[in-house]
Amino acid sequence: MNNLQLESVHKVQLEIANEVKRICDKYNIKYFMIAGTLLGAVRHKGFIPWDDDLDIGMLRNDYNRFIKLAAKDLKEIYYLETWYTSSGYGLPYAKIRKNKTKYIEKNAKDVKCHPGIFIDIFPFDNVPYNKALRLMQEYWLKFYQHLILEQCIYQISFKFKGIKGLIYTMLKKKVKGLGVKELKEKYEAISKRYNKKQTEYVVAVGGSYGYKKEVIRFTWISQIEELEFEGHLFKAPKGYKDYLTNLYGDYMTPPSIDKRSNRHCIIELKL
Repeated sequence: MNNLQLESVHKVQLEIANEVKRICDKYNIKYFMIAGTLLGAVRHKGFIPWDDDLDIGMLRNDYNRFIKLAAKDLKEIYYLETWYTSSGYGLPYAKIRKNKTKYIEKNAKDVKCHPGIFIDIFPFDNVPYNKALRLMQEYWLKFYQHLILEQCIYQISFKFKGIKGLIYTMLKKKVKGLGVKELKEKYEAISKRYNKKQTEYVVAVGGSYGYKKEVIRFTWISQIEELEFEGHLFKAPKGYKDYLTNLYGDYMTPPSIDKRSNRHCIIELKL
């Protein structure tokens, strides 16, 4: 995408974000900007100029309420996509898409899902304190995610190697015959396993930085404030400094020009 196209995409994504904000404010659903969107709000008071998406987070209970209410209240020009509303969609978080647009990612060009410009809504689940249990959760989530992406015809960028590769092959044989719906249910059961227990840590389910990097202290997102984003006020975690340092290190210093790129590799765009 060139700069003019990206600016137009940003306008649509901001429009979608305001619709999410409308629903959350109406029903008192707690949400907060995360990842590059939060970084953009803090460093640029809006989109990172070269970023090509918009990310919002919610704790699992708020996420479930949002999905239920948005299904009824979302304006008709938008589409709520989860891996239950679109059987071919293989990611464990929701997308709100704009109808009559196209925003096709290279790794999802053959996937049977809605093609529209989107923003991402990530649920946050509890994570065990015990490192061994956390390692097991990470592996099982990655295992089932890999199977789901295979069945949904995504181009997969990560592979299991060495001993992990052998274990993956053996386990894959044991779940042979399970449909994609059953695999998605198993993934969610593992992800939500610790939600009834009080834990110090949570994780953005399906976050692009990987499980280990996405695990954060609950206290960082437990309290909310408002930050400016493209002339609008959106909710943000009060612990954003710790959160952003965990993800990006010196987050106020932009990367060098050669490292500024779009992450989603868009191959087809229709506004």
